[in-house]
Amino acid sequence: MTVPKRLKQLLWVLLAILVASLLFLAGAYQYHMQWWPYGQGYFAKVDVDEMVPEPRQVKISSIFGTQDVEVRDLPFSDQYPTGPFEILGNKRFLFITKCGDVYFTRINENSDFEITKQAEPLSKPNAEEREEKLDDDHDGLVYCKELAGVKDSLLLGNTLYVAYTTWDAEANGARLAVSAFELDQENSELSFRRDIYLSHPAVKEPFLGHQVGGKLVFGADDSTMFLSIGDFSKPDGVQDPSTSLGKMIKINLKDFSAQVYASGLRSPSGGLYFDRETNELWETEHGPKGGDEINLIKQGKNYGWPVVSYGTLYEREGMGNYYGNHYNSHENFEKPAFVFIPSVGVGAIAKYPKTGKNEYWENGFFVSGMASNSLLYMRKEGERLVYAEPVLSEYRIRALKIDKNGRFFMKTDNDQFLWTE
Repeated sequence: MTVPKRLKQLLWVLLAILVASLLFLAGAYQYHMQWWPYGQGYFAKVDVDEMVPEPRQVKISSIFGTQDVEVRDLPFSDQYPTGPFEILGNKRFLFITKCGDVYFTRINENSDFEITKQAEPLSKPNAEEREEKLDDDHDGLVYCKELAGVKDSLLLGNTLYVAYTTWDAEANGARLAVSAFELDQENSELSFRRDIYLSHPAVKEPFLGHQVGGKLVFGADDSTMFLSIGDFSKPDGVQDPSTSLGKMIKINLKDFSAQVYASGLRSPSGGLYFDRETNELWETEHGPKGGDEINLIKQGKNYGWPVVSYGTLYEREGMGNYYGNHYNSHENFEKPAFVFIPSVGVGAIAKYPKTGKNEYWENGFFVSGMASNSLLYMRKEGERLVYAEPVLSEYRIRALKIDKNGRFFMKTDNDQFLWTE
């Protein structure tokens, strides 16, 4: 008995539907999609990040106003903790990675980043050849191992100052260095000019590279520079006046002399800002467990580390006996202007200028919280900071600049760049 033609066609249609359904289920499981009609959660391996692309525009959103922010991926990869950037103008930027690679970039007509040139890495010509090679981490100009590397940069005209860790083979230890480089924008090149400062003593391994400091800022004029130096996780040297550990250094760029400006710092690796309107030097500092600080740095003052802290000790080997159990105290030392409990991983700091665009933000600071993946607006009243308002989340901001027109430029530890038009 033969199957009627119409029934045969129906069977083929049902078979096609069955095959399509099986393929759909297999594909949904393979790619963790959640298109199941009987409720969410049927496939256990749902990854929201795979399903929803990252937005290309977000907002700095404050109760006092908002600004649209463009978000783009950088066209190169950096290591954690990532290096600094400089604004060259006309949507052109210079990036230096943690290990000293140099990228000249621009934002193109599609508002995407592109590399215009990858220049030669930071180097020092005519350096004496070592008789015995060590390894890649120790042999270059930049000592780039674990959390050590390039820490900050500062551009003045065609001179770029760079702070970085370097290896002293003779002393068998690491130092924090500042060097000046010549910036050739036309040919997109950086060339070594001279050494500016070298910390002392050389610190032997092991040490914590994210506690070396290395933030730079110009002072009351362009011939004065401030450099923050951390404790390298060697707290016993901070209160020793013969070392530069845990000190704020003031450098004269005319004769390249240097002096200790303030002391008692732990990990001033977040940011520095000098306010030329008030002649105030502001510093952000990572505390121990809890106790992140924002300090108004004054000449000759001691900020207490490792004798006092508003934080407590980390429970990790080799970090005990820091400050004699003087928790939650800054008695007999200069007190912070603001303390974060719990820590936010306080990072870069910049003041919002007087632009006429937002009078409520003027005279206040924007500060990144790297551990909290946030940007904070902080209101300044005299020498006090009175509150911290989260205005942007989900971005671990490593470097932050605000130009004279109130435009934001931010680099994250996730190879992203954020800016406002």
